[in-house]
Amino acid sequence: MIYAELSGGLGNQMFVYAFARAMGLCCQEPVTLIDRQDWKTGSPAHTALALQALHISSEVQFITDAGFAKQHLPVQNAAKALMIRHEQRVGLMNRDWHPFEARMAPMLNAIGLHFATEGFTPAKRGHAKNFLAWGYFQGADYFKDQAETIRAELLPIENPEHGFTAAAAAFAREIEASPFPVCLHWRCGDYLLPQNAALQVCTPEYYAACRTVRQSLPQAELFVFSDDPAYVRQHLDAAGLPVHYSTGAKSAAADLALMRRCRAFVLSNSTFSWWGQWLAGVPGRCVIAPDRWYANGKKTALYDHDWTLIPTK
Repeated sequence: MIYAELSGGLGNQMFVYAFARAMGLCCQEPVTLIDRQDWKTGSPAHTALALQALHISSEVQFITDAGFAKQHLPVQNAAKALMIRHEQRVGLMNRDWHPFEARMAPMLNAIGLHFATEGFTPAKRGHAKNFLAWGYFQGADYFKDQAETIRAELLPIENPEHGFTAAAAAFAREIEASPFPVCLHWRCGDYLLPQNAALQVCTPEYYAACRTVRQSLPQAELFVFSDDPAYVRQHLDAAGLPVHYSTGAKSAAADLALMRRCRAFVLSNSTFSWWGQWLAGVPGRCVIAPDRWYANGKKTALYDHDWTLIPTK
């Protein structure tokens, strides 16, 4: 059995699902995701299980027992706890942990644990009866061999029960009627807090990337998605392009359903933003992104080779 512990919001949960599901398909093993409700107000940050709003496979099971790994996977859980404590002692955001995690991976994989908070660290299933995955697994390389299956299963369910309201459906029609719809995602909220300085990359100056969009795509219309539309209205320089603000979606999954309808993307340094462009599956789509994902220079495996990168320093 392959187990993985969920953490974070929808974007992070989707990466955990994609990693575990792809490994399960490759190894022909069942997958169970552990929803750590006890992490909601602690660290690592966890919000609420949001994957049910997607077309996830019925073969993937969920449990909400916070003590499951400690009780049923004691060796893997103890090693995981040691890794977390070590990285938290130095500071999860204060250094690039990928080289250290890559060095530890063979030993951890041998006891049935894969631990990866940043970058692409390949996993080997090994011979342990059960396998526990903990981390963020942020990068398409983790599931590239199962990409089409993962894309189909992570498409949002478009109905009112999952936040896709009549207003969202009307906004979807606006996107589909546009000559060239461009999704612009601007993450505000927690990213603007002083303790999250490492995430403060996509400033109003970065979103001057709209000028690049106007130069290369004169028919473009901007469809803006943000957790703080009022802030964006105040600070966005749209370079004269028509702007439409999403207000009808009532869930993160509903926003993804709208974002993926676009043909080009101006990303924020957010996994949620990344999924919007990846789920679109538009051949040759234009993706504009900041030239660094973290203000402190930490690396990421999220970039694709054909993206247009905007300097942010």
